[in-house]
Amino acid sequence: MSFPMTSPMSRPSTLLRAIPSNLGNRASAPVPPASQTYEPLIKSILRQRLTNRIFTLSVVCCWLETIFWTVWGIGGRDAVGLKSLLAVPFRPSTLVVAATTWLVVVVPIIVIRKINLSASRTIASSPAKTWDSAQSKNSTKYTLMTYSAAAVAATILHVLLAYINEPKYHGDPRLSLFVKSRRYPYYLNGRLLFLLLSQLTLAFGSLLRNVMLDRFALRWTLPPYRLNVFELIRIFIVVAVVSSASLFSASLSFAAIRMLFPILYKFPLLPLILRPFTGHFVRGSLTLMLPFSHIGLLFRAWFVGFTTMFVWEISELSFDVSIPQPIIVSHLVADSSVVLISGLSSSDRVMKFFALLELKDIASNDSPAASARRSDLFADQKYSPSQWSQLCRECLLLLGHDYQLFLRRGAPAPPVPASSPAPRPEPQLSTTPTPLLRKDIFRKEKNSSIRAVLDSFASDGPLAQAVDEGTESIHIPEIIKSVEGAVLPQLEKSKDEVVKSVSGATGIVAKLTGGIGDVVEGLVNRHAPALVRATLKHWKGWWREERLSKTVEGCIPFRELDVLAVEVLSHLVCASLSEDRYGVVQRDTPKIIEAMLSFLSAIEEYQIEINALYTAPSPDANLSTKELQDSEAKRLEVEKANDSLGLVGNALKEGVAQIARTFGAKLSAFKFPSQTTRKLQGFLDYC
Repeated sequence: MSFPMTSPMSRPSTLLRAIPSNLGNRASAPVPPASQTYEPLIKSILRQRLTNRIFTLSVVCCWLETIFWTVWGIGGRDAVGLKSLLAVPFRPSTLVVAATTWLVVVVPIIVIRKINLSASRTIASSPAKTWDSAQSKNSTKYTLMTYSAAAVAATILHVLLAYINEPKYHGDPRLSLFVKSRRYPYYLNGRLLFLLLSQLTLAFGSLLRNVMLDRFALRWTLPPYRLNVFELIRIFIVVAVVSSASLFSASLSFAAIRMLFPILYKFPLLPLILRPFTGHFVRGSLTLMLPFSHIGLLFRAWFVGFTTMFVWEISELSFDVSIPQPIIVSHLVADSSVVLISGLSSSDRVMKFFALLELKDIASNDSPAASARRSDLFADQKYSPSQWSQLCRECLLLLGHDYQLFLRRGAPAPPVPASSPAPRPEPQLSTTPTPLLRKDIFRKEKNSSIRAVLDSFASDGPLAQAVDEGTESIHIPEIIKSVEGAVLPQLEKSKDEVVKSVSGATGIVAKLTGGIGDVVEGLVNRHAPALVRATLKHWKGWWREERLSKTVEGCIPFRELDVLAVEVLSHLVCASLSEDRYGVVQRDTPKIIEAMLSFLSAIEEYQIEINALYTAPSPDANLSTKELQDSEAKRLEVEKANDSLGLVGNALKEGVAQIARTFGAKLSAFKFPSQTTRKLQGFLDYC
């Protein structure tokens, strides 16, 4: 049987096409980065907290400070009456000075605090090392300049307010720039200079306090503390102490500067420059007794310093309280789980902190809404990797990084060793089959001259290939080689000389500073009373003494963040037993438990080492008072170190115990390493 042949002319004219289908594989979208979703939300909320809370409270404090000085300047109720006294807060001068004080005294402090805010704590085991670490940062210099400028601005505003309000009741405040003298009209006013010096000393004291408290690092508080009456009382006490210490330091500094003028006047040409402005500082009563003849100035300087630092401390405390408060973004976006998991992938640990805080609430909440959100999180197939996979990965990476840092005892990671060049493979016979056609079957177009020039400058063109081959394959004229040989060694030599000169200058400054310190210490040891020598020795030891608790804190600098990661993982693993419909969490449960137990074992080993450093003295031991004090100080340091280690260790214990209580005998279905199995068995026996 034969079939009829169909000619090309008899084919149908309509073209055949495939039926479209939507069953094709579609690539899953990745979780969007934090810079596009989570970080803008957090920054906008933090900006609102800065303006609505911190700025508002600081404005009120500046207004109250201006009212206080205005009421004192006009003489109080006895001088102006109750009606005028009630009108003081709403005077135009009061409002203008308060607004200016806020703008030039408080706002720069808040701005520099916001700019220098960091997630990393200062790792130092003594106050001396803390200060050395701060000195090495450029931000400390800018902060000192900002504090000094704000202190000088506060002094100028106080002088202006004094000349507005005080002449009617208190008389001339005598705070002008020059003293009122017909014979010497350009003599600088020592009262104003002393007030400025006391304010500059206060600025340095405030910077030193911030450095010692490590205020430029985020307050990792669980939960964040709030502003209350006890905090206000503490602020009053701290401000009073720092203001008194600054005034005492300013008095000593003013006396030292005044006693230096007779020495400066012995140099040539300097008297011609200094005498028209500072000639009266050479004469007068004994310098050390001079402040006692200006008691009113001392009280004014103390209260100006107190009010200035009070508004600074209130602003700093408001910053510490408001910024670490939890931020909820669930009501701001449609798919909040995706946004939170995106926040976990941020490189900024501050963003991770806020994301983990909200994820902890979702993971531990027993409400139906939270249960539904967890179920959607476990069943997600929309993103690649899935939401749970990325959440688990980010939390384990966080714990793993801090675990490695803990094993190194806070030391930075060692540099990656340079890889040795791979051995050159031995030549082998070519196994490429002989091509069937030895000529190119595609016709090449003839390139134009312009196209050839452009191709020569391309990344894979002849010029780039020539550079890649090295200078050995390129002919270089001898004259260029001679110039290169003569110039490059000179450049290297000059570079080495510059480095040596800079290092030499730095060494000279360090030697000069150390020499002055040794001279002062020698004078104190020879001429100071025994009580003064003992006090200075005590404070010198306190300044340089190594703290065990600070060393341990440097091993786990992000311990609060680790606690949050452990709590999120443990609560989600426990919830997955009843809410994970596809069992995606159970695939990661073994490595989560193994990571927690490994971290816990390392912490417990370190706790044993720390506890071995202290042995309680025997009641029968006849120890001196100094030995008892040293033993008690060591006990306190060991206790503080155990508190830091216990913060993470207790969270790990509670997380593993919670998983063991929830799963029980079902954990036998998982495979663990032998060491993890033995550690986990203890939790199962206990639970």
